[in-house]
Amino acid sequence: MQVTTLGKDGVEISGKELAGPIRVSAARDVNSSTDPTGVGDGFRAGFFAALSWGLGLERSAQVGSLMAALVLETVGTQEYEVRADAFLKRFALSYGDTAAAEVSAHLPA
Repeated sequence: MQVTTLGKDGVEISGKELAGPIRVSAARDVNSSTDPTGVGDGFRAGFFAALSWGLGLERSAQVGSLMAALVLETVGTQEYEVRADAFLKRFALSYGDTAAAEVSAHLPA
């Protein structure tokens, strides 16, 4: 399997074990920072966390994409803050209420 991040165009997951490529859009309304340092690490952290929760590839890529957006919007590589309520609200705006409901079970209350 190959996971290719595409910047503002999101991410594509492909591989012979998949029926076809999975495309996930970037999170909505990203306020770009001037320093993209750490964005890839943020994506991977979100992607692998969601996989460890038992979520599928598409949902995991969505979590990774939103984490990447949070990092991109923050000056500094690890100064971002993840608040469950704000994360889920933005996740629902970007990927829908059903997707947010699946993710919410894995975030602290």
